[in-house]
Amino acid sequence: MNFALNLSEYFLMMEDCVRCTPKFVSAIYWALSAWKERPWVTLEFSSLSFSGKVFHTRDLARLTAFLLLFTKDVPTHLLLSEFRLLSAQHVPIRFSSSVFYPVRSYSVPADTCFPMEKEPAFGEPDNPVASVLTDMRTISNTIPEYAYVLNKESYYTLDPLRGNYLTVVWERPQDVTRVEVLTGSDKQGLYRLQQGQVELGYSLLPHSEGCARYALLGPLVEGHLDQRVFYEKDSVEQPSCIRLLVLASQDSWLVIRQIRVWTQPEEEES
Repeated sequence: MNFALNLSEYFLMMEDCVRCTPKFVSAIYWALSAWKERPWVTLEFSSLSFSGKVFHTRDLARLTAFLLLFTKDVPTHLLLSEFRLLSAQHVPIRFSSSVFYPVRSYSVPADTCFPMEKEPAFGEPDNPVASVLTDMRTISNTIPEYAYVLNKESYYTLDPLRGNYLTVVWERPQDVTRVEVLTGSDKQGLYRLQQGQVELGYSLLPHSEGCARYALLGPLVEGHLDQRVFYEKDSVEQPSCIRLLVLASQDSWLVIRQIRVWTQPEEEES
């Protein structure tokens, strides 16, 4: 890490015996571009405990000094988590689409410093019952609910303005594990939201009017967000809303293709 201090703006941590998805460099590049103006300590592009973590190189001197405070038998992945917490990033920022995976033939010793986290099997989204609010201009023959209902319908609007929003309001707080937001009419990105972010809302307002406060989940990356949802340690508050916020006006159509939500089944809640 010390050798990398003056080589680049970011540092990607890797270990042996991992394989990469196609275009993984582009995936990381566009995510870093979207997060550039937002505070973060570690971005995670894999469920592996070591590989796929990205840091600012300006943090490497502090990180190496922190690691050297401990004996070599202290699990490194735990120290990385502690460094993130001490640097005021209280929850992980992990993209759901991993770009690094272990090589299948790779056998991991039981006492390894970098154990593998089992890749979660999310299955299909289960969008809880909700109402949908927006201040965007609704085009005829389309309704805001089309952005949330799990079918092939999409929500169309024209010339969204900075500050416009589309908010999903659940009937009760939900234990959300993953959120995906798709904008644009196709994979080529036509009519996608050029600058936007997704927020989780807390403290439900009366009459399903939204939430009293919102916290950033993440910016859209090329019109798309797909992130795991984590909560601060010992937090008992669960989100009641998801808000898609327009950060810059655009003179074009906007298609909000789908908002997908995964929640923890009630029988598995502790």
